[in-house]
Amino acid sequence: MSAKSEEGASAGPPPAEAKGSVFVDSRWVGPTKKAAKWLMSSWAPSLPRGVDERRTNLQRPLIDRIRDLVGWQQTQTLVGRRYGQRGLKVSPVGSPEPGLTTLQARDGRRLIGTLSVREDGPNGLAADASFPEELLRLRAKGLKLVECSKLALEGAETSKPALSGLFHLAYLYAHRVKLADLIILEVNPRHAPFYRRMLGAKRLQVGHNASVDAPSVLMCLDMLHMESQVARFGGKPELADEVRCLYPYFYPPEEEAELVQVLRAELEAE
Repeated sequence: MSAKSEEGASAGPPPAEAKGSVFVDSRWVGPTKKAAKWLMSSWAPSLPRGVDERRTNLQRPLIDRIRDLVGWQQTQTLVGRRYGQRGLKVSPVGSPEPGLTTLQARDGRRLIGTLSVREDGPNGLAADASFPEELLRLRAKGLKLVECSKLALEGAETSKPALSGLFHLAYLYAHRVKLADLIILEVNPRHAPFYRRMLGAKRLQVGHNASVDAPSVLMCLDMLHMESQVARFGGKPELADEVRCLYPYFYPPEEEAELVQVLRAELEAE
């Protein structure tokens, strides 16, 4: 489920007493293992330290794949805070789960967004708890599924670039690396029209998510549809007002091969 944006907090050291916690302070930073950054030629380069940080408003966000506990805690803090502000119950998870890849978007050192991608497997997907029969039906048709969940954003001025970057990397991971056919989404009913308009998601079923005690809608994104939209609109932000979707904010299609190469190399190095 998605969350509306708000002012972000500046970075600062974690309080010593909070080291064992997950939902602590959204300003947590610390020594981390550097993750590969997807910042391609069509996206403005990152600024060296000391350059006027006001210029970062002109940049696209940096997109990382979380590879360490501190990064995981930061994204979990953002998810817990943003969902909690909307009255949704989210149980903290102390460490990354097997089969779960979490992406983050940063504006400089500031975390402005996160999205997780879950592979289908013996334990299924989170949406199986709410829509078991529908997901079994899709699997029975031979479709390979992945699931995008725990989307959280803050900072309205960067929401579309951050959201687009997160979903483009999620699409590349799902389609090009894991060879999935569909991305499964379980969203709040109020947000379903947004996903339909902005990404072309299709509504499958209406239900209730017990983990956050809220109504939900099961939706799916077809990989072939996303591929065609990226080919048509990717890297053309000037078309955003005309076509009214997120795909113009995606990376240009000619940069996808390098993005996938970086992603695969990072996964193989673990």
